[in-house]
Amino acid sequence: MQTIEKPATAPDPQRRATPDAPRRRPLIPGGEGHQLLWMLLAAVVAVMVLMPLIPLQLRAWENDADGMRRLTEMEGVVEVLRTTVFLGFGGLVVGLLMGTILALCTYSMTPRLRSVLEFLPVLPMIIPAVAHVVGFVFLFSPENGYVNSFLRWTPFFDGTTGPINVYTLPWIIFYTGTHLAAFVYMFVYTGLRNLGSDYTLAARVNGAGGLRALFTITLPLLRPSFIYAGVVVLLLSLGQFTGPLILGRREGVDVVTTEMYELSAEYPVDYGLASALGTPLIILAIVLVVLQRRMLGNQNRFVGQGTATVDNRMLSPLVSALSGFVVSAYVLVAAVLPILAIAFVAFSPFWSGNLDFSVLTGQNVSDVLADEKVRQSIVTTLVVSVLGVLLVLPVGMLVALGIYNKDRLWRPLGSVLDIVANLPLTVPAALLGFGFLFAFSNPAIGIYGTKASLILAYVTIMIPYAVRYQLATLVSLGRQTLEASQVSGAHPLRTFFQITLPLSRTGIVTSAAMMFVLLTHEFGVSLLLRAPDVNVMSVVLYDQYASGSYPRVAVIALIMTVMTAVGVAAAMFFGGRKALEKL
Repeated sequence: MQTIEKPATAPDPQRRATPDAPRRRPLIPGGEGHQLLWMLLAAVVAVMVLMPLIPLQLRAWENDADGMRRLTEMEGVVEVLRTTVFLGFGGLVVGLLMGTILALCTYSMTPRLRSVLEFLPVLPMIIPAVAHVVGFVFLFSPENGYVNSFLRWTPFFDGTTGPINVYTLPWIIFYTGTHLAAFVYMFVYTGLRNLGSDYTLAARVNGAGGLRALFTITLPLLRPSFIYAGVVVLLLSLGQFTGPLILGRREGVDVVTTEMYELSAEYPVDYGLASALGTPLIILAIVLVVLQRRMLGNQNRFVGQGTATVDNRMLSPLVSALSGFVVSAYVLVAAVLPILAIAFVAFSPFWSGNLDFSVLTGQNVSDVLADEKVRQSIVTTLVVSVLGVLLVLPVGMLVALGIYNKDRLWRPLGSVLDIVANLPLTVPAALLGFGFLFAFSNPAIGIYGTKASLILAYVTIMIPYAVRYQLATLVSLGRQTLEASQVSGAHPLRTFFQITLPLSRTGIVTSAAMMFVLLTHEFGVSLLLRAPDVNVMSVVLYDQYASGSYPRVAVIALIMTVMTAVGVAAAMFFGGRKALEKL
């Protein structure tokens, strides 16, 4: 049998002269040794995030679940849990309704009016929470609130108090929903812009009316935005601390977070009972996050055309004007009036319900700035906030790089980094603060009452924001530039320092400014980690409020608002208006 051999292929001189193409490197080092480094990073972040939670929760179940048993026997615990649930779901309903109406109104404005007003509904988010609550007290206190004084001046109301009592549960729910409506507005308005107008226009062309198109096309396609916004607002409402603490104590309105604070004020601190109080919130947060993922399902069903199409809607000038009025009314009540009330009280000799401009004085400002405790709190706020931002930025960048390039990591690592980095968002700040109090009071750590405790706590609670900001920056850069650098032979580290960091500079500076704003607002964790010589401005403001020094409270709130305005201005200078969308 004859064997036929295949002739050898003649060598190609041109191919032989061409050098081998450089081997494509991964965007991050992915060797065996480097995988161990990423595992170490995941372990460090997990320890930072879980340190205030796991040991504290174990106290609730030790000694045959003594903490949980005493929780069931605690007097008034059922009422506390019921009030917490009412506040959580009431704030959710009010916030979703207000935020959705604001987003729809803004989207219905003409382009010129929209360019002026679309930023304003987020103003309540950038006012310090403690100052915002105090502003509502100055407006709606039943005795001296300026709004109540005006209403009693009209012929429709009489008496010496009311008709609004901001210290009751319904008005605490209204305040919470009004404040959180800004979060919903950003989610829904961004969803509307990404959705585009093609589907709605197609429905209108086929005979559907405006309301029918809204309820059958627009709102169903916004389901992911509603789910994200709903879960965030519900978690924030259930974990509310500042509002219930300042508004609820007068009328005896207690929620889980304020009860935990009361337990921390007693000595010795009952960690077992306090951690048992926080257990339902942690369980509910986990359930909500799981439900969120299941409810979203296949998100491709909700994808619209976004900016790929031209917005050619025929906008009615009348509807645009009415929409502008609705947005302006919300901004007036939620942001402008509280700030004006704070400013008026700050320059008044005392707080009353009368608007007498002839008695205005700057003495309160001079007295506050001359107070060594206040000056020290300003310095402490600036120092711990700046150091916290500087420390969390590299941590956030490394975690964001791991998540962005999770296909180069061992399979579980990307998911672990994602979960632990976002965990602090699902836990109320007061519960985290109580966990830090327990952890830092342990003799093995022993940093309670120091600036280091505040800085470490700030770094931990800012990890989700740092990761979100840096990840958004990496996604916006795309892979083409980075891959071009590495295909040209650059090592991943050289690519990172010479390509990624320079191109990310604007995003990093913007994120630093926004995190500085958030840390100067921080109250729940700071109140529980306070010490006689270590106080931040929000805690000093609360102390002044508790002592009844309302003009001094207003001055401190005004100073905090000015600091916040500077931080927001810096963020918008580097990142534009879209910087606030990452909150």
